[in-house]
Amino acid sequence: MSRRRTLVAWRQPALLISCAMVFLCGCATTNFVKVRHKPENHLAARLNRSLLGFFRSSDGTDQFLTETGYTGGDDLRSMIEHCRVKRNVSNFAEATHALAELQYLVAESVRGRDPHLAMELYLDASRDAWKFFSTPDASGVCRDPSAAEYRGTADVYNTSAENLLRLARGHGRFRLGQSLQMPITHRMIHFEVPFSTGMMSQQQFGDFDFVSDYQLKNLRSRHKTSGLGVPVIVAHRRSSIPDPMEKYYTQSMNYAATLVFRFDELEATSGSAPIVLQVYDPRESEGMVVAQTLLPLETDVSTPLARQLSNPDLSLLDTWGLIRPDLAEKVEGLYMVQPFDPDRIPVLMVHGFWSSPMTWMEMFNELQADPEIRRKYQFWFYLYPTGEPIAFSAARLRDKLAQMRLDCDPTYSNSRLDQMVVVGHSMGGILAHMLTIDSGDRLWKSVSPRPVDALTASSSTKAEIRRVFFFRHNSSVDRIVTIASPYEGSSLSNRFTRWALGSMIWLPSRTIELSRVIFDQNKSDHSEGAYGQQTSIDSLTRKSAVLRLVRSTKVPDEIPHHNIVAIRKGKDPLHWTDGVVSFSSAHREDVTSEKVIHAGHSEVVRHAETAKEIRRILQQHLLDVQKGRFPVIPIQQTVDAPEVRVPPPVQAL
Repeated sequence: MSRRRTLVAWRQPALLISCAMVFLCGCATTNFVKVRHKPENHLAARLNRSLLGFFRSSDGTDQFLTETGYTGGDDLRSMIEHCRVKRNVSNFAEATHALAELQYLVAESVRGRDPHLAMELYLDASRDAWKFFSTPDASGVCRDPSAAEYRGTADVYNTSAENLLRLARGHGRFRLGQSLQMPITHRMIHFEVPFSTGMMSQQQFGDFDFVSDYQLKNLRSRHKTSGLGVPVIVAHRRSSIPDPMEKYYTQSMNYAATLVFRFDELEATSGSAPIVLQVYDPRESEGMVVAQTLLPLETDVSTPLARQLSNPDLSLLDTWGLIRPDLAEKVEGLYMVQPFDPDRIPVLMVHGFWSSPMTWMEMFNELQADPEIRRKYQFWFYLYPTGEPIAFSAARLRDKLAQMRLDCDPTYSNSRLDQMVVVGHSMGGILAHMLTIDSGDRLWKSVSPRPVDALTASSSTKAEIRRVFFFRHNSSVDRIVTIASPYEGSSLSNRFTRWALGSMIWLPSRTIELSRVIFDQNKSDHSEGAYGQQTSIDSLTRKSAVLRLVRSTKVPDEIPHHNIVAIRKGKDPLHWTDGVVSFSSAHREDVTSEKVIHAGHSEVVRHAETAKEIRRILQQHLLDVQKGRFPVIPIQQTVDAPEVRVPPPVQAL
């Protein structure tokens, strides 16, 4: 029976298997944001409303007007003039806040009929709110825009600045990276990048959207900071000069930024001094220096990530990679969700069986919330067809990493790239482990008693066999983390699932050809038991050659190996399991540390405790990098015992 007819014949039972495995393994969502009907506006909640629903001044501004003898009624222009007259040293803060808020209200009232005038008024509101924060108080310190008592003024600044940018962009007067001339007063706003980096430069700016236009979905946390500025989502614009790293960038790459109008040199009596619109990268800094005081920025690193990932084209990558690895090879490879930075340490994340890099996004969102981690690390993701045998996937991962190193550091002089941390979930953990060990001829001897040169095959086929079955460790890997990895095999791999998936998975022609050469010339129980028909599900049996190699070869002592085990059910520790991998299969005694997390197999990679543990490991890695590499004494850790790290010998920095 032909392969296509086999697929049709077993379509119904295979469909049942598919449903069961979706239940067990889960599928990562690709819908992380939705567009709001109205932009998020924190200032609106602080303002009062008239009987007709229009915004009016807040209680604080009303109180200031009353206490300073205002009698001009509801005319906003009269209120603004009163605030200007009454602003002095004794009530500077109250008058400045009221002035900024009232100018914002006038801008709102004319926005529909005169957008150019509204732009000018929004700029004036931003200027007065900026003056509130840039003028030191009696103690000589600028007011903190993140403090609860000053958040009202910060909201006036942020909302006014955002509305000005919305109008300017909507009328075709502004693009990111350009200066802006105001339509009535002709005041110039000069654009600049105060801290240009390899991850953010003026040449890389494409279009931008406002964070306030989107509402987060399907991510546990929205990581943001309170301060001054307009959080935006900046689209990455590809360089006009060929850059070998851009082939690793996701097609819809964007990144978080905060836009800030600065009026540092602008006197209250003059509008001629330059105004600057600056863009800040929250991966580099969460603050800016104003009048010798570090003021916090308003930032949001979660929404830009969620916007980038909300791509329906990614929704079937996991199933496509399992069922059609022959076609999924076209999208296989290493991916970056942020531009490459030679000064950051790579963290490579490798997904597991019937999965894709989308499974890491909850954890990535949690990790990038840590300022130190996002300043020191860059995250890479490996996408591969999980229907292929593990040995083939591991070979391609080695090749991809070697090619990336040539592209980003052809002289092999960047020490940061030799401090790589690899995090692997499930089958991805086995791939991570294989990056640290040498196979010698052990893997091949598990498959065939005959030397490669003794095979009747073309030279290219023999070369492919050597590429897959003979390998050395990757010297750039400095630490690994394995999560729910099936060292002793998985209950998912049994005779029924191997038979069912064997009729569904379409392997690449070169994989089929290589397998045929091996089996036709090694027709023995030795070969059949060790290698089998070799889809990925065959590789996950306890007897598979790959798992036997990995089980018997520990990670070298100089490479810390952290292991995370998931358990979901089972009263007897001998029968603990996460539903797919048993505790005894995932547990290892020869690791640097091991942590047990109560979660299911697919849930563990998105669990808050897992992200917390990975954060701890990365922070420890930074300390170890500063001290220099040293041997780690393996320890055994019980489920309930606190984690213990044997301190290294004292070394010179």
